Amino acid sequence: MNEFRRMMQRVLKNKLAEQITPALLVLLMIGLLFSRALLSFASVAMIIPFILNYPGLTKTKWPLTAIALILLPVIVSGCWSADKQVWINSVLVKVPLLTILLGLSASKLTQRTWQKLVWVYLVIIATGCCWSLFQYLGDRHAIQESYLRAKVMPTPADQDYIRFSWMVGIGVFLGLKCLFLTRDKKMRALIASFIIFLVIYLHVLASKTGLLSLYSGCCIYLFYIIIIQKKWKLGAGLVLTLIISVILAYTNLPTLHNRVQYVVYDFNNYSRGNYIPGYNDAARWLSIKAGYAITQQNPFTGVGFGDLPVAVNQWHQKTHPDSYDYERFLPANEWLVYGAGSGWPGLLVFTAGIFFLFYLTTAKDPLSVILSATACIPFLTDDSLEGQYGVILLAFIAFFGQQKFSKQYLPV
Repeated sequence: MNEFRRMMQRVLKNKLAEQITPALLVLLMIGLLFSRALLSFASVAMIIPFILNYPGLTKTKWPLTAIALILLPVIVSGCWSADKQVWINSVLVKVPLLTILLGLSASKLTQRTWQKLVWVYLVIIATGCCWSLFQYLGDRHAIQESYLRAKVMPTPADQDYIRFSWMVGIGVFLGLKCLFLTRDKKMRALIASFIIFLVIYLHVLASKTGLLSLYSGCCIYLFYIIIIQKKWKLGAGLVLTLIISVILAYTNLPTLHNRVQYVVYDFNNYSRGNYIPGYNDAARWLSIKAGYAITQQNPFTGVGFGDLPVAVNQWHQKTHPDSYDYERFLPANEWLVYGAGSGWPGLLVFTAGIFFLFYLTTAKDPLSVILSATACIPFLTDDSLEGQYGVILLAFIAFFGQQKFSKQYLPV
């Protein structure tokens, strides 16, 4: 009798965990676009399925090791960080890497459930894109003109257009994976429509991060088609289609055209050492120079994650005192953030952790490789792990986006 009761308790725990996990993932998706408070709640609450249905460490040992390597340089740098509050914030913001891993490890998602969640994600992201386009159409000419001054159209996610464009890119690749897993013709047509809409929106938004992720994914897939599969005719057709699409987008979308003009103009200035205050790309390049200089000055320990903002500000005061306060931000490269905060040893440990994480979670199909490869791009162009959105998106890609199923109808 006691054994039966214990068995029933285990069954109830399993079913409860399986029901809670999809609900929390939906809340997390909604929070990504519309509510930081909801996002914080959902990401931390992902630990609940793990508590309800403790699976042991057999399946999570190596991913936990990867996360530990990512967190270790930040945690250790607290020993020499004077500003403990900034250091604690840097540690706490990365906690969702752990909670989302443990939550998803406690309740295995079926292929059908995973597909439904991807559909929900596509609907939510498309809704955010529609809201953004509605704002753009309401004041089209002024917004188009603002693209020549480093501005973009309004977006969800607290106007964080860089991270929002990353979310849209994730939607494209998850949608493609879902498309190949779906056999129903009507549903395939609907998913394809969502993907096309998201691709068009990325070009209208014209965020460098989103477009770089999209076209990097295209290049990886073309490499797979032409070099691995040796389908030369198909590859040539896709390359031609890609070139025509780029030309059409550039000539017909004013926001993209103006964005390219601004980027070229700004690059021509800062590449010659002419740093004009108020220009976005120039400020990002200065942040990279600051990160490299701080790393070189403190090669073994860095300055500590708690004191990194102060060190960046001091570098600006010494080398570019005319820069505005809002331009004195952390290095726009996650590797340089780790280098400046924890030295070369911390940078190497972080590198081992991030690539080990992708190695463990990436399947052999090309879309899975694309999803992981393009996830690295925001770390090269921004300090993505120093903010809530970037950390949760990394966890979302690694532990939800890379779910593996027994049968995968993916491109071969």
